[in-house]
Amino acid sequence: MKSKMQMIEEILKEKNIKLTKQRKAIMEVFLNYDEHFKPEEVHALVKNKGIGLATVYRTIEILKIHDIIEEITIEKDRYYELKLFSEKRMHIHFTCKKCNKIYDYDKTEMILDLIRLRNFTEKEYDVDVEDIKIIMKGICQNCRR
Repeated sequence: MKSKMQMIEEILKEKNIKLTKQRKAIMEVFLNYDEHFKPEEVHALVKNKGIGLATVYRTIEILKIHDIIEEITIEKDRYYELKLFSEKRMHIHFTCKKCNKIYDYDKTEMILDLIRLRNFTEKEYDVDVEDIKIIMKGICQNCRR
């Protein structure tokens, strides 16, 4: 069975993009952590391997264009998370205004409501909904204490 990294390498190879050592190291950050990262945070995790911030930005753009990672914009900040192998394809983001942590919510009832909303929108407005992004903002339970 192929590893996730091998599958990513095949996807990029089909697009004539080489998975270099630097790109591999950056991709491992997304594969090894179930987090939302700013490019600077990814850089902090790979800079000890001699990888510059510009390389991180270029690699993130390549991975985003090819639907391997996904961009989430909150306020003016851009965060990235793994999309390709995500088990929570449809989920809602919650960001805490105090600690800035991003949480994913994917309870079945919420997802069913999103599906109903998507179906209603498609029927009511005769459109094809390809993606739904919902970002809730507030104070997380840790910061409320």
